[in-house]
Amino acid sequence: MNFNHYFTNQEVETILKNWTSEFPSLTRLIKIGQSFQERPIWLLALTNQETGPDNEKPAVWLDANIHATEIAGTTTLLRIAHTLLCGYGKDAQCTRLLDRSTFYIVPRVNPDGAALAMAEHPRYLRSGVRPYPWSDLAEGLHEADIDGDGRVLQMRIPDPNGDWKISSLDPRLMEKRRPYEHEGVFYRLLPEGQLERFDGYTIKIANPVEGLDFNRNFPFEWRGEADQQGSGPYPTSEKETRALVDFIVQHPNINLAVAYHTFSRVILRCYSTQADDEMETADLWVYKKIGQIGTEMTGYPSVSTFHDFKYHPKEITTGAFDDWLFDHLGIYAFTIELWDLPDETGIKERKFLEWFRDHPHEDDIKILSWVDEHTAKTGYVDWHPFEHPQLGQVELGGWDQMYTWLNPPVHLIGAEAERNTRFAITLGELLPKLTIHTLKAVPTGEGNYHLTLVIENSGFLPTFTSKQGKKRKAMRAVRVRLDLGSGVELIGGKVELELGHLEGRSNKLDTDSLWGASPTDNRAVAEWVVHGKPGDTLEIHIMSERAGTIHTSLSLP
Repeated sequence: MNFNHYFTNQEVETILKNWTSEFPSLTRLIKIGQSFQERPIWLLALTNQETGPDNEKPAVWLDANIHATEIAGTTTLLRIAHTLLCGYGKDAQCTRLLDRSTFYIVPRVNPDGAALAMAEHPRYLRSGVRPYPWSDLAEGLHEADIDGDGRVLQMRIPDPNGDWKISSLDPRLMEKRRPYEHEGVFYRLLPEGQLERFDGYTIKIANPVEGLDFNRNFPFEWRGEADQQGSGPYPTSEKETRALVDFIVQHPNINLAVAYHTFSRVILRCYSTQADDEMETADLWVYKKIGQIGTEMTGYPSVSTFHDFKYHPKEITTGAFDDWLFDHLGIYAFTIELWDLPDETGIKERKFLEWFRDHPHEDDIKILSWVDEHTAKTGYVDWHPFEHPQLGQVELGGWDQMYTWLNPPVHLIGAEAERNTRFAITLGELLPKLTIHTLKAVPTGEGNYHLTLVIENSGFLPTFTSKQGKKRKAMRAVRVRLDLGSGVELIGGKVELELGHLEGRSNKLDTDSLWGASPTDNRAVAEWVVHGKPGDTLEIHIMSERAGTIHTSLSLP
């Protein structure tokens, strides 16, 4: 497949359906919901069904494109799924992971918004197309392609009180006016668009009629519109977010999750609303370890959203998907912001969001030079006159943001997707996994047998995933059940036992061997006495919602 491509909704659906036909034993395609405009939201479940159903194996969740313009994530998830499918039977890791675990992949959460963003005459929304909070246009400037050229650019208007000027380093660029400057030609800089109820004098930026932000609509510290813009009328009010929540709640086998967004080339971890000190310390250590693995494999730094990725230093965002996954369900959830134009141009070691508020103008020159070279000078449009129907003579130009800032140029998206594939697949190696250490029946005389079952968690994460998950009681403990065959009688013990939770290796992260110790806290023992005769068979079912289910049998010797 060519992954230097941005996929339309129809292309995504066709690819997923083709894969289910080509790999019927490895795939299950599920319509988990539909969008406001009744487009399907597809989930691809990847596992070897011959080794068990997807919901009886520990799972990784991957989704993308919850925000309308952030379509790079869709290509990335298709690249990940393609790697797993084509690697099965050829690559040891892909084969092992699909045999013993599940990947739940939603390549496009928001098909309505993506359709608008990729249209011939695009509109750039934050999320979905449902009018919210009001159905009529708010007073002010609404972003739109007003000249019909298929681009949404910027407008500049000469104004002695404007806060911009033509760049002193490159006349194509705009440069911020210095606080003490009074001599020269200055401009107001605005998004390309039209004004609603314009009085001829005042211009304000209007909230879009489609004002939802799906990533503020989840049931974690949800706040209404007055406190959190775009949050919706109530948690999971939107069909798109409800589809995700319903599926995940019904599939408690999910341990790890990644939501793919753009942009900044960063791996974000919880919380958005509180400092690291408020998190269970053991969980923080595991979060950092997984993030470290991500950094090693992608080159992206891993940071806390609260500490390092706030839009305003004194404000927080609530209702986020990853926060809900971790806080309510104990799932280690990350948001990965794909691609970053400043980083690609060599501007390193910058503070992610603060850079946009204040950076050297020389950075803009570097970025423009890179965009000219790598987008055939289409990424930045020279300023040109336009007769605006309300403002009169203006100039249009500036950044064509969709395939420069928001997403990579099309010839680079394949490399960005590949850069993120290994980490996503490796997450499957961290899952908890139930295995049988010992299963035996020892005759004790008079047709009686002493049964011993030792099970262990051979995975990295515990069977409760995280301390937060255990605290929330988000999953049941490990259980074992005997199904006695004909002629077998239980003499001692219980048909069904609860064995508690099993640790993995995530509670043994110390790297100093002087103090290192490895107790067998990943094992549990169950014992019974049964009466039967040689050759009699009983079935044993070992169940863990997060670490998988084992069905096996034992014949009496």
